[in-house]
Parts: sequence; structure tokens; C-alpha cells
Amino acid sequence: MVLELYVAARERRHIAVSRLCDLSGGSTTTALRHIEALEALGYLIRKTDPEDGRRLIVSTLPPLLDAAEQWLDLQIAEFRIQGYRSD
Repeated sequence: MVLELYVAARERRHIAVSRLCDLSGGSTTTALRHIEALEALGYLIRKTDPEDGRRLIVSTLPPLLDAAEQWLDLQIAEFRIQGYRSD
């Protein structure tokens, strides 16, 4: 879910809450709980889609982008330390 939000932010697009729930791979209830928790932490906001007032969209805020980039940097560093292994 966080990586999808990160990619969407970098591509300057919003994700519908329903789509994010689908992408989570879990139940809608669990996904909504995660979205609510991320919103409470100041990592994203939900707002009405200006093109379709029936739909909610998610926008990523800078703290989540920063955290995702730090995590990705750590993953890249670990990959370089371990080296690429094809086995």
C-alpha cells in the first residue's frame, strides 16, 4: 500500500480509496483501518474527488514520501552490500 502511494505521488496522481483497498491484498475493512492510521499519523489525506463527488481519493503527504525514500535507500544499500545473487 505504501509503495503504491509513493509511486502515485511521484507520478503526480491520486488513488481512489477503493482502488487502494483492492491493491492492499487484504480485506476492505483492514485496508481502511490502515488508511485511517496513516491519515492519523499525518502521512496522507483523504478528500472528495473533484471529478466524481461520490469517490474519495488519497493524497500522500511529505512525511510518508520521506519515510518511503529512506526505506528504499536502505533496501538499495543492503542490495549493494549483499551483491546480486541469482541463486
